[in-house]
Amino acid sequence: MTAKTSSNVVNSNDDNSKNVQDLRDLKKKLTREFFSIGFPAFIQLAAEPLAALVDTAYIGRLGPSVIGGAGVAISAQYAVSKLYNDPLLRTSISLVASIDGQARGINTDSQTAKNEKKLSIAVSSALLLAFCVGAIQLVVFSVLASLITRGMGLSPSNPMYFSAVSYLRVRALGTPAATLWLVSNGIFRGLGDTRTPLIYSFLFTALNAILDPLFIFTFNFGASGAAAGTALAQYTTLIPLMMALNRKVKIDILGQLPELKSSLKTYLKVGSLVLFRTVGKVLAYSVCARHAAGLGSVAAAAYNLTFQLGFATTQICEAVAVAVQTLLARELADDQTHSPAIKAKLVRHLINTALFMGGTIATCLSLTTFLQRDSILRGLTNNVAIREASAVIFPVVLLTQVFKGLAYPVNGIIMGGLDWVFSMVAMWGANVVSIGMISFWSLGGAITLGQIWLALAAFMATQVVTGIIRYESKTGVWKVLKGDDEDSAIALQ
Repeated sequence: MTAKTSSNVVNSNDDNSKNVQDLRDLKKKLTREFFSIGFPAFIQLAAEPLAALVDTAYIGRLGPSVIGGAGVAISAQYAVSKLYNDPLLRTSISLVASIDGQARGINTDSQTAKNEKKLSIAVSSALLLAFCVGAIQLVVFSVLASLITRGMGLSPSNPMYFSAVSYLRVRALGTPAATLWLVSNGIFRGLGDTRTPLIYSFLFTALNAILDPLFIFTFNFGASGAAAGTALAQYTTLIPLMMALNRKVKIDILGQLPELKSSLKTYLKVGSLVLFRTVGKVLAYSVCARHAAGLGSVAAAAYNLTFQLGFATTQICEAVAVAVQTLLARELADDQTHSPAIKAKLVRHLINTALFMGGTIATCLSLTTFLQRDSILRGLTNNVAIREASAVIFPVVLLTQVFKGLAYPVNGIIMGGLDWVFSMVAMWGANVVSIGMISFWSLGGAITLGQIWLALAAFMATQVVTGIIRYESKTGVWKVLKGDDEDSAIALQ
């Protein structure tokens, strides 16, 4: 070997070592960004479900019929609002993050100003839609509260009926604030800022904990008092949250009204797919809640307690989904900073990190909840019959939450890739599996709470499996992952 050849080999090895180290540094940087977005969101999402648990704990002192009625109302409100809120939240995160990603690597003043304008239009459009959607929900819950309650399986002669209707009607007053709050959070998340909404989330949770007993017990509002406390707390904290958003991105709806048309069309196009996806999700939840309501007040109350507890247990796993959705949308939209090969490595790194974090968090939380189940149930209700009914189904409830904890990051991955059509199809596939199981068991007679929760477990597991199959197919937007299979992907260009 000549000295020149030997020198070339040494230089090549040095370059490869440098490239490997550079790739590691990029992954570490991405991991830091993942946690800088995910950790504040984790804390916020851990705090926000406490508001629902506070409602449940206070209502739990009012008897089975009130607990069951409030549970049916909460399920109905959750189901109907999901139809509107999910499309707004999911699209705002991905579309705002995608616009932000397109600007990466561009340093000219003109391009920076252009990007700020695009962000302003995207944010203003999302807020305009949120306001309209909130107004629609206000009308729907106010006018159709009785119809919705009957649709959930409660007739006027049912002792749970009055509590359910009163809760829905009072909760309707807070829906505009709830929708604007939700979308503002989505915008902040798309911008990679989860710290700002965290501050106002703490304020909301604290206010809700103070106002709930005031309305429930002092003013004798009963179940509707919980709805009143939550609504007032949301309106109070929404104003400073919107002011903070305006400081970050200029909100100008009236001044940019002609320019909002294109952005609104994008939101509506993508939102329609997410809406149809959400219909499948809501339908599965509604069928489960309806069957639980048909089992009587104790069973309905047990379902409400376990559903709210399970929701709180794994809702914080959405922090992982928020982080991966934001960063994936940004990375996939950025065609200038990295080569396709490096881009593939970074996308794969984000996917693996999200799955590991989601699965670990959900498993640890579920195990902790299971070990402390007796004290937790005693804290949520003083009714022995409800506690006993809840304890029987606890294992399958927590199994469902493990799958749900994985479903969050998987869905975040798919939506971060703006893979909206597949996301919709996969959700309906999970719906067919879940409702099919319930329908099959119903043929043999009355369905049990355990079977309802098994159907919910299958609903979550199907989303996880189909999502993984989708991005591992490396087709469509996921063609970017093909570069991850090549050793040459290590080389930086």
